[in-house]
Amino acid sequence: MRGDPLTSDPLIPWLQARGVAVAPHHLGATPIQIGHGFCYRQIYLAWRFDPATRRVWILLVRREGEWAGLANPFAALYLLAEATLAVLGPGHFLYGNVDVFRGSSLSGERLGRFYLRWTGACEPEPGWFMLAAEQVCSLRDMRKRQKHGLA
Repeated sequence: MRGDPLTSDPLIPWLQARGVAVAPHHLGATPIQIGHGFCYRQIYLAWRFDPATRRVWILLVRREGEWAGLANPFAALYLLAEATLAVLGPGHFLYGNVDVFRGSSLSGERLGRFYLRWTGACEPEPGWFMLAAEQVCSLRDMRKRQKHGLA
């Protein structure tokens, strides 16, 4: 990768080629850019790629607008994982701190267990999860694994 990762993130062209609008992501209301973000299926996801650690840092995941019943809250994460694998290849990781959506009945602890058990993530530090992009699979595939005793 060449240039400043904030202006030349390698995942941006892949996402844009699939019709996903990507914009700079700033630290709160400041002009300080800390990554990029996109909205996908009512979920806003911001990330920053660090080539030195081979990590795609998940900076923020939040619901946008009204909750749409059956919408998959992990869809944006799956898309980011797919982009990471397609562009950067195996051996790159999604990395982030687990927190739940405001107003969710799901606890942070339960969500953490989901990441560890179903996605194969590891927890290098308390509350921080790291998952190899090539290990990410859909909820449908996770259910198939569970049904066949593979999870």
